[in-house]
Amino acid sequence: MVAAFKLCGVLRVVGCLLVLAVLVWPAVAAAPVHADDTSRAAASFAAMEHVFYDRATGDYRERPGAPPGSHAWPYSQALAAQIAIASIPSLARRAAVRARLAQLDRRFRQGATYTAWPSGDVYVDDNEWLAEDLLAWNALTGDPDAEQRAEAIFGAVTDAWDDVPGHPCPGGVFWTNANTNRDRNTVSTANGAIVGLQLYAATADPSYLAWSQKMLAWVDQCMRAPNGLYWDHIDLTGKLDTSEWSYNQGSVIEANLLLYQTTGDAAALDEAEAVADAAIDYFDSRWRNGEPAEFAAVFFRSLLALAAVDGDTDYVDAARAYGDDAWASARNVKTGLFRYSGRASLLQQAAFVQLYAALAAFPTNVR
Repeated sequence: MVAAFKLCGVLRVVGCLLVLAVLVWPAVAAAPVHADDTSRAAASFAAMEHVFYDRATGDYRERPGAPPGSHAWPYSQALAAQIAIASIPSLARRAAVRARLAQLDRRFRQGATYTAWPSGDVYVDDNEWLAEDLLAWNALTGDPDAEQRAEAIFGAVTDAWDDVPGHPCPGGVFWTNANTNRDRNTVSTANGAIVGLQLYAATADPSYLAWSQKMLAWVDQCMRAPNGLYWDHIDLTGKLDTSEWSYNQGSVIEANLLLYQTTGDAAALDEAEAVADAAIDYFDSRWRNGEPAEFAAVFFRSLLALAAVDGDTDYVDAARAYGDDAWASARNVKTGLFRYSGRASLLQQAAFVQLYAALAAFPTNVR
């Protein structure tokens, strides 16, 4: 974070904001790295590529031994793992991001968006994860096409906004375009705000900021639970799913952190910290009790991004404790695969690659 503020002294405003926004991505090329976490990220990545990647098709399988052919959500997380590895100088040569981006387009792209499976329905959160991947790749390499594709995805996100005043809790981003589901979710709305704020940092277009603030306001109004955390979704009858998943909390933390970084709104930073503190208390006894590792990794990456800004070492300690526990108790030493809940999967493996890369890239002066 210190290095980013030094860069602000020589960059134009938009460039400075982009540097700050990139800090919420789990691995930053210029950040110092921690040797143990770097080796863990490398080993986890090697196992992911060896077990799940199929060279003949250029695609991933979702389970060990399964035929290749992943869905967009696991693919997006494997792509994020690739970008995280590419962001660490000592590991960058192992990544094959451009090949994975090409496969993404071949398998999932349909106009401005990506389907959940070839010729399938569009899930907005899948597209938001992919937009975040594309913006991270743009920040790392300056690839203008990646930013343009993210902008197109954000247009689809705003098109998915519920604009019917008569609906219960009107507003929010619909989770999917499938006729069988008309839920508006925390994940699709908060992650929409993340993408919008990243685009605002890159372009200074005020419409991105306005949409992001609108999305965060809806999440606060309609999804906020009495304990300070966020429920999962609401349907068009007004029925709430009051599940509290860690990745929803992580997305809200990241969105508020970005709002603070791009606008200087101190209340947004306070909000990010309040959600982080409440979530740490709530999930402390739940990490081994059904909380998916891919959800937990989103949360802990957000904690690390927050700690990089406010210097709270408790957040770093929480993320490191989770990573240490997973390495010691959930990893098969022979295969290098994690099995934290259920069977080993591409989603879990990619999650731990990203987590260890985030820990490796974390500024040493905040440890």
